[in-house]
Amino acid sequence: MENNNEYLKKQTSILINLYNAKRYEDVILKGKILIKKFPHQLLFYNATSLSLSAVGKNEEALKLLSQALSQNNNDIYVLNNLGLINGNLNKNKQAREYYNKALSINENFIDALVNLANLNLKENKTKETKDSLERASKISKLPQTDIIVNLAFGQYYQHLGEFKEAINYFNIVNKLSPENVAADRSISLIHKYEDSNDPHLKTMEKKIKSIKNEENLQHLYFAIGKAYEDLKEYKKSFNYISLGNRIADKKMNYDVDEQKKIFLNIKKIFKNQKTLNNLKCDKQIIFVVGMPRSGTTLAEQIISSHKEVYGAGELSFLEFAVKENLMKNNEFINENVEDIKINQFEKVQNEYLQGISLFNYKEKYIIDKAPLNFKWIGFIKKIFPGSKIIHCTRDPMDICLSNFKNNFASKTVGFGYNLKKLGIYFNLYKDLMVFWKNKFDNYIFDLSYEELINNQKEVTQKLLNFCELSWDENCLKPHKNKKTVSTASLAQVRAPIYKTSVKKWKEYDEELTELKKLIL
Repeated sequence: MENNNEYLKKQTSILINLYNAKRYEDVILKGKILIKKFPHQLLFYNATSLSLSAVGKNEEALKLLSQALSQNNNDIYVLNNLGLINGNLNKNKQAREYYNKALSINENFIDALVNLANLNLKENKTKETKDSLERASKISKLPQTDIIVNLAFGQYYQHLGEFKEAINYFNIVNKLSPENVAADRSISLIHKYEDSNDPHLKTMEKKIKSIKNEENLQHLYFAIGKAYEDLKEYKKSFNYISLGNRIADKKMNYDVDEQKKIFLNIKKIFKNQKTLNNLKCDKQIIFVVGMPRSGTTLAEQIISSHKEVYGAGELSFLEFAVKENLMKNNEFINENVEDIKINQFEKVQNEYLQGISLFNYKEKYIIDKAPLNFKWIGFIKKIFPGSKIIHCTRDPMDICLSNFKNNFASKTVGFGYNLKKLGIYFNLYKDLMVFWKNKFDNYIFDLSYEELINNQKEVTQKLLNFCELSWDENCLKPHKNKKTVSTASLAQVRAPIYKTSVKKWKEYDEELTELKKLIL
């Protein structure tokens, strides 16, 4: 019995160390074996499910946690993790229920309080976010929880555009945990580096030698790369960004060939479409689509500055609903859109509307600015016939470079970590947009980033006219919009419209030779 206890202790320690090192595949492999041997040890379920989620296997993670819940339906860690993973799947209502249940068992459970705060921030409930974080701050008495709370506070102020306050909190995190590169990455996004001797830059460069974890190194490389771009040291910048991308690309292993199949299937299903009997929907939705880094965040900030418009940010409800109800293993269940039963479309519509109902907005219009919704334009016209579609365009090279420079949190943009994959994906996007324009040209407004910044008032007027919105002077001051922003553009959109990002790629001309061959 003693030997068994010793074995259990040893295996638990190994699994925790693997998880802390972010060796998720190893955790999954070992965790599943340990769960079979020790089915009552909930820590094994928690570590394995979180690792499954980290590699994008959220549904499998949920099944595993459901097994754990059957062992003990009051375990706060299982409940908290169920909340996290449901949140990853945009099942915000379920996520909230799990967090609240965990807090009903232990009202001082800081992890659940912080996760609930992050969920509130995701739904633009800023007061509720701050309330949860302040409550967590009062309770926290350990350095580890202090790190979690201060990091969350920093991200809260960052999303609000209150960058000075955000940096104060990130600096606290760095003092408590010098190896916490999440704080460094966040600082780099909102700090303007003007001196090569900038203390934060020097600190980050020193950290490189001590950090062994590849994922942490990835974040650090991107952060340093951004700093050197600020300093106009473009070769240095590109070298660091490339190092970060190399790690991310290896880890992500993004399958661009699979995307080719999906894009081909989308065109195939709509190819022979003759009629499109649209569903009825009384919700006024504005979809802002395009390649990531094409100006979608700026477009949303402009339109949501209007008194009748609510900006909800990047929502994944549509993609999840389409894939859940109309696809299986990335293949459409039906070969022709006209063969899809009306109740299947109604399921997609209902799931989407349930998602946006979480925002409790009072405005007439709501914006969904998930860029990759460009894939689903045909379905948007079927399911939400009264919706407006804004397609953001920009210099292809500027788009691709900007994707390559940004360390995205979402796995859906994994193509951005490799210039070849990036070029291939861009061409897939371009080809599909030609297809949609041929079918729905009158329903799509092309918003050129370059035209917008060169002739802001005229283009803004055209944009509002297309959305059937009256003129609102606030739309000329998107940088004063107080809504939360969580995208890679969170710093740029807080400044008045500027022109320095136009043809930015020319600063990296030599490094982008192969990309140019692919997309120009």
